[in-house]
Amino acid sequence: MRGSVFQRGSSWTVLIDRGKHPLTGKRQRDWYSGFPSREAAEKERTRLLRELDTNQYVDPSNQSLEHYLLEEWLRVRKPKQRSTGRGHRGQLSIQTWATYRLYIEVYIVPIIGALPLQKVTADALDALYDQLEESGGKEGKGLSAKTVVNVHGVLHKAFEDAVKRGKILTNPAQAVDAPRAQRPAHKIWTVEQLRTFLEHVRQDRLYAAWLLFATTEMRRGEVAGLTREDLDLKAGKVRIHWTLGLVDNKATWKPRPKSEAGERVMSLDPATVDALRAHLAAQAQERLQLGPAWNSKATDWLGQSREDLVFAWPDGSMINPERFTAWFLNHSREAGLPRIRLHDYADLFVMPTEQRNMLVTGVSGTMRSA
Repeated sequence: MRGSVFQRGSSWTVLIDRGKHPLTGKRQRDWYSGFPSREAAEKERTRLLRELDTNQYVDPSNQSLEHYLLEEWLRVRKPKQRSTGRGHRGQLSIQTWATYRLYIEVYIVPIIGALPLQKVTADALDALYDQLEESGGKEGKGLSAKTVVNVHGVLHKAFEDAVKRGKILTNPAQAVDAPRAQRPAHKIWTVEQLRTFLEHVRQDRLYAAWLLFATTEMRRGEVAGLTREDLDLKAGKVRIHWTLGLVDNKATWKPRPKSEAGERVMSLDPATVDALRAHLAAQAQERLQLGPAWNSKATDWLGQSREDLVFAWPDGSMINPERFTAWFLNHSREAGLPRIRLHDYADLFVMPTEQRNMLVTGVSGTMRSA
């Protein structure tokens, strides 16, 4: 019999027999207990058998959401090697994987991790997002809408995979409206403020990096990960091939940019080429003085290496990308300039054309007058 009902003590139980497992040959029996009457148990038996006949039946499990997310979902998506770190059997890049783990461990598990996976509802997710918005951040402050949206995105992906694997019948995240993350307004400097900054950092050891940020669309990880083989100063070109990102706050090589559009070759203006030539010449002197102590190979914590960083410490070792952000903020403050993000400073090429041209012209004017 595929389904039966019987009494245990003062309550009634439903037994569903799904036959033998096709691989193990073991009998698959599921028990549902606690029904107050035979009629209630019969009604549930009918419902379960209907699901079984329509391939909508889900094997009952008390597996917690925490166990599913950390021990199953993240485990199979952790990149096994860099060459298959994205798109191979659902695996993620190491940086994305670490970000997902952070969201799960910090924002999801402490609040609803103990819930059984099959008992997570849209109401539970609504309560989670409300709590995160109210007090989920540092010192009890609420998280930004963007972070809550990111948490929702992680859960949506995880539940969708649980549906595909037959662990749950529907994705509860589909019934929840996540908050809309408003795109932050770009705060930019005027031409004069940009000129003031470049004049302030003129004698800085990494002056060429600040000029590179200002005259190209390169991001922090792209500049930090630049090597000599990426530069063709004779042709005035730079190739974006690798980036130096952060995983668990540790500098980590990424073998390709975030998108295919990011793999590009960009032209450099003459002033930036001159600054890079001067920077490499000064670096050659540092290398000559240190001799064998110079670190020509930059190896990250996962063992990936690249040689001859363009922007490095005086001993040739890699600079954590976070340093560029900290140094940029310090230079801005010392120059008496309004605080903006390094991302915005390097974001000239997403601004309106007229405004962008003014800034680029301002930079060129600074170089010619220097």
